[in-house]
Amino acid sequence: GGCGGRGGARLAMCPPGVAAPWHLGDGRIRGVPALGERCRERGPANAAAASASGGARRSSWRGSLGGVVQLWCGTSLERLDIDAILGPKILQADGRMGFMDEAADWFHLDSADQKLLAYKAAKQNRQMAKTVKEMAARAEEDAWERAASESPATRTRMRCELETKRAAVQWTPIGLETVSEGHDKFAPGMIYGLPFPWSEETLVQLGPAWLTQAFHACRSMPKSNRVTKVVVDAAKITAGNNSGKFLFEVEYAQPDPSLHTRLFAKVPFPMTAATKSDRFSSSVYKQPMDLMEINSYRLFESFFPTKIPRFYYGDISNETSNFILITERVAFAELDGTGRRSLAPFEVEGPYEKCKDFQLRERDAEYYSQLMRVSARIAAAHKTGRFGSEELLASSGLSRPRAGSDWRAWGGNPAAATGLPPQDLRQKLAMAVDFVSSTARPLYPGYVREERFQRKFMSTMMTRAAYHAEIDFWKHSHPDYVALGHQNLNIDNAYFWRDAGGRLDCGIYDFGGFGSSCLGHKLYWIFNCSDFEQFRDNLDDYLRTFIDTYRTDGGPHIDVEVLRMQVILTALENLQFMVLAVPNCFKMCAAKEWATIKDRHDPRISENVDGKSTLRTTLHCLGNGVRILEELRADEVLESWVREVYVGAWGQEAKTDAIIRGLPA
Repeated sequence: GGCGGRGGARLAMCPPGVAAPWHLGDGRIRGVPALGERCRERGPANAAAASASGGARRSSWRGSLGGVVQLWCGTSLERLDIDAILGPKILQADGRMGFMDEAADWFHLDSADQKLLAYKAAKQNRQMAKTVKEMAARAEEDAWERAASESPATRTRMRCELETKRAAVQWTPIGLETVSEGHDKFAPGMIYGLPFPWSEETLVQLGPAWLTQAFHACRSMPKSNRVTKVVVDAAKITAGNNSGKFLFEVEYAQPDPSLHTRLFAKVPFPMTAATKSDRFSSSVYKQPMDLMEINSYRLFESFFPTKIPRFYYGDISNETSNFILITERVAFAELDGTGRRSLAPFEVEGPYEKCKDFQLRERDAEYYSQLMRVSARIAAAHKTGRFGSEELLASSGLSRPRAGSDWRAWGGNPAAATGLPPQDLRQKLAMAVDFVSSTARPLYPGYVREERFQRKFMSTMMTRAAYHAEIDFWKHSHPDYVALGHQNLNIDNAYFWRDAGGRLDCGIYDFGGFGSSCLGHKLYWIFNCSDFEQFRDNLDDYLRTFIDTYRTDGGPHIDVEVLRMQVILTALENLQFMVLAVPNCFKMCAAKEWATIKDRHDPRISENVDGKSTLRTTLHCLGNGVRILEELRADEVLESWVREVYVGAWGQEAKTDAIIRGLPA
């Protein structure tokens, strides 16, 4: 017989004590005790029950008496609550519990029939629990979408709140072989688990369906909408040194003024002859810079105290090193050339290019002062907790460990140089001296050809390298001088506009390397590509602007002389980077060309080469470093640090000339 409703036919029963010979439908045999329970003969629980059943004896199991049992259903163990009179409790769609019609006569059923119904109830509950969970998730999703639809700012805030609750993504360091073998392969992203495009061609290949899935995954677009069309712009972006970039436009099934149709994508450099070394640099030597940038947008977009482009999607693969970042496209008003027409309030100036301050529409100092304020506000927002806990920042890769009190733990060594090996560095410095005094002579001040300056250059740079780890420790040793900030806020990483009253304001982007580190270090990296004269003439004002804004917005008070020392020592460190890049200058501009280059505006060195500003940046920053050494007396600042900090505060003896030069003791 089959299962009937209340009052329906009873299940066919085997004689008492005899197991039914057929299967229960899930691989187990009817009559086999649940979870090892042994069946036993017993009489009715009481006289009334005995009378109702005619006094028949039947086999019983734990579920016969009611209570909670556990049953294997397929591969899962299900918990089932059984009422001693009404039988198994059944989960209903509204979340309440009911009972099975078939089990209305539960007490009178044979144990084998009870087990059959128990398994049926357990399976039904399992499926209903899944359905209820899905219904609850859909209801929660619908409620989230209704709340997020209030405004783009609300969606951004709610999206960031969800992202900060995700498990942290842990990056595993990779080598050159990972890039070489994986640069042209699809792989799931570490954050959202979707295979993703890493170039214009692969974005077109995956198309609108992928963009829809991606935007839904990070909740940057309502679930009720979808992307229906994607077109990559023909215009090429050749700015920057760390990644490829392109523009594209999309159409949505439901036009929505809160969604941008003109978008920007940042992807790795391709592994071509012209950009292979740059790809290795960004993906390996600067790792996980790309993940840090994605996390800056993904986690903290709504926390920034300044405007940044709206985030639509970003992910990276630890397996291939590929990544993609998609944001709104900044609406630059002067793509046809800067300064050619007047701009209305809130129209975005530029874009401006790195190392080309002459493009700025107004006085340089106004723009750099605004960058000081923005940097100070971000640092203060970190100090006041706006960006969340230190644990969140650390798990996101945006906060480095505190320096503590042991400078030796940071690689300090009183008996050795802690930077580049002295012998190797000396050779590279000699090449740089020859480059600025001979090869590229018209680009640099006349004093670079003087023996006096060349001796000072060699001595200062060798000394700084000897104390490299110790200086780095000192720069990060006081928490008031360590905070979140942009790592490279040149004018090409900001976008400026004026309000109706003519007041300058700006937003920022390009957050590769964004994180918590030395404030003075970050400040110099704002100016390393600026024109030296305005830096020299306004440095004290810039530092005061930063300090005042930092304090006003909730940060601690810091000392201007300490901050200035950090900036100047960082300038010497940056100068060393440029020294190491001198050989690459000959790769980007052949040796025979230099004899006819007369100034910085020669297009052979002023324009991007192979889609990168690397050559122009190297030449410009090298010049700034040289002039800071000579005209701002960076050598004396370094000597003061050794005397006041290393010797005075730390109680060490200054490193000997033999240590600095790498000579035998």
